[in-house]
Amino acid sequence: MKKVFLLLVSLVLLSGCTITRMDTKTYDEVIDKVLSLNIKLSNKVGKGYKYYAPRGVVRVDANTYNDVLKRDSTTYYLYVDVVSYYYKTKLSYKNSKNDYYFKTLKNGKKDGYVDIVKKNNKFYVQMVYNYAKIETYVEEYELADILSYSMIILNSINYNDNLIEKILQDDYYSSSFKEYKIKKPEDAESKF
Repeated sequence: MKKVFLLLVSLVLLSGCTITRMDTKTYDEVIDKVLSLNIKLSNKVGKGYKYYAPRGVVRVDANTYNDVLKRDSTTYYLYVDVVSYYYKTKLSYKNSKNDYYFKTLKNGKKDGYVDIVKKNNKFYVQMVYNYAKIETYVEEYELADILSYSMIILNSINYNDNLIEKILQDDYYSSSFKEYKIKKPEDAESKF
């Protein structure tokens, strides 16, 4: 019995999780650290995709390819572009002179950008990566955390190619549409 107990205790002590701390202060370091992670987890599922939302980030609403996420008082708007993913459309972007912060992202075949614009006293954050986009408005002190959470979500998106192909086939949508003939009044003169 002692051997089994010692084996279990040593197994627990020798195995464990790796925790990555975000002690960095610059936005570049936060983004690069998250991009270097190989996130295989998922806890949210959409139509043809799944992703991992970090602890504390809750999905408030999901509508086809638009999710509304919330953490504390911050609302994130996530849009997943499965059509661009399916056709492997190249991303086009250009930073403006009004940007507070801009960075292009590249990690293997995935690319995107981070664009932060200061509007009044708040910051508009737009992140595009891995055929998805997150938008939010935040205070300046929240920027590093928001970049971290948003980048984790975007980096973790995993697409289901077979399901997306099925969804984008013409037959899938054509069966859900119905044509209605509306009877016109007999005294109607318009041919509209």
